[in-house]
Amino acid sequence: MAKSSVLIVGAGGLGIATGYHLHLAGAEVSFLVRPGRVPALQEPQVLYCYDDHELKHFSEFRVFGSVGEAAQGSYNFVIVTMDGATCRGAEATELLKALGDSMQNDQSVALIAGVGVRDYCRETMRLPEDRVIEGTMGLLSYQTDRVMLPLNPPTDPDKLAKASMAYKHMGKNPGFMVVNKPARAAKAFAELYNRSGVSKCSLVPGKMYAMFASSIFAVMAMFDLAGWPDAETMAKDGELMSLGAAAMKEVMRLPEFGIAGKIGSLFVSPRQLAKNNLKMEQDCLPVDYSAFNKFHHGGKVREQDIGVLRRSLASGEAQGRSMPALKELLARYERHIAA
Repeated sequence: MAKSSVLIVGAGGLGIATGYHLHLAGAEVSFLVRPGRVPALQEPQVLYCYDDHELKHFSEFRVFGSVGEAAQGSYNFVIVTMDGATCRGAEATELLKALGDSMQNDQSVALIAGVGVRDYCRETMRLPEDRVIEGTMGLLSYQTDRVMLPLNPPTDPDKLAKASMAYKHMGKNPGFMVVNKPARAAKAFAELYNRSGVSKCSLVPGKMYAMFASSIFAVMAMFDLAGWPDAETMAKDGELMSLGAAAMKEVMRLPEFGIAGKIGSLFVSPRQLAKNNLKMEQDCLPVDYSAFNKFHHGGKVREQDIGVLRRSLASGEAQGRSMPALKELLARYERHIAA
């Protein structure tokens, strides 16, 4: 069987960790990055795995500094790892157009990993519906030179210091997840990823994925407003927990999420949210979940997150819904960021 070939746009935490697991799956992996990032990727990438506290070495990949160079090859999948806000920027939009032009005469599939930006990317790239899937990584991954997280046992600090990237599967959660439609493309990617033997890709219904990807940012906003405390401390702020849970329910009940959203919202309460936060915190150990989120959602992708909340509020109000909790949470969040 011929090897699958994958082009990954971006070589941050998501790109490198995904590329490593696709390499283990037998795929030929290439990265498309800014020209200034090329030299850093000429060296083998060393990853620290929190699952077994061992170093993983990843060197069998190619690196391109322009779409023109990357377009000389052919790919089964082109994975866009830019977040939702970045994708809508002028520079990224031009990149997406160029990528789309290079994909017009083949059957490669674009996998969009940014939240709430699948349709924007598809239209910008001028690709048909059956060649664009949506998904994201389900593990924690970060560049070690960008943030120093608290060291919880049994983390090996000496090995971690040798790594340029670190990653952790969260409990029994999959390492990647994609929306199950278009079915043929989604299934093909999941089958490829699963060949890694150490990480799994799950297929999820579109409305369920969209509902989770939209409502979870109410929780991130809540933690951000509280200063990124641990789950136990967060649970003690009854007023903010109630506001966050109410905002989450309002998002989940938007008509676009269908019956899945209505049913899911029935299980959202401050008490249940506190339990979920504590479980997630435990599942992520020894990675400090709040510290990771402070770096990632409190900085790196904060603009994406708040954009999703704004679009949820706009959608609700356009459909005659008052959305009081989300409106209040979003107003506090915007004041917090401005300050």
